[in-house]
Amino acid sequence: FFCIFLDLQTLRSLDKEHNITASNIMRVSALLLLLAAPAATSAFTFTPSPSFARARSSASTLRMNAESADIKEVKVGVIGCGRIGLVHLGAITKAPNVKPVIVSNPTVSKAEAAAKQYGVDRFSSDAMDVITDPEVDAVWICSPSQFHADQIKACAANGKHVFCEKPIATDLAETVEAINEMNEAGLKLM
Repeated sequence: FFCIFLDLQTLRSLDKEHNITASNIMRVSALLLLLAAPAATSAFTFTPSPSFARARSSASTLRMNAESADIKEVKVGVIGCGRIGLVHLGAITKAPNVKPVIVSNPTVSKAEAAAKQYGVDRFSSDAMDVITDPEVDAVWICSPSQFHADQIKACAANGKHVFCEKPIATDLAETVEAINEMNEAGLKLM
């Protein structure tokens, strides 16, 4: 059983203190659910709490449920430790059954600081260290946009699922190529 309960006050606090929005938490949680329990996706539901239906109470709860005995820990790597990478790391570390195992950033001091802040054991200045890491199940691509397509294609070649911050690529041909390579590899791209 996989479940996330967040009341609006908690969501507002996360957004205010850490720039972690409900939207980011739901996107991360949905991808992790797909990776951890693909067979459970047909049982996936998103429903507002009963209090939301009644008078749109400010104490309403956002809830995500899926039933599965097959949920495993998903190990992720994050490429890019700038502002958006830190936002995603914050959401990832709060998600159940997920563990960030390596982060990378060309400025290695940023990778080291992010690893320390979020309790990640390893860091690197090279994105390929994340992509080729045998422990990593999925890669979060939070690097500058001009690197996205090549990193997605490298993930496809290395059997890694991908969550990519928008855009997938900087032109349509690269976008189509990256999507096709992930599809041909049978991997998820979100």
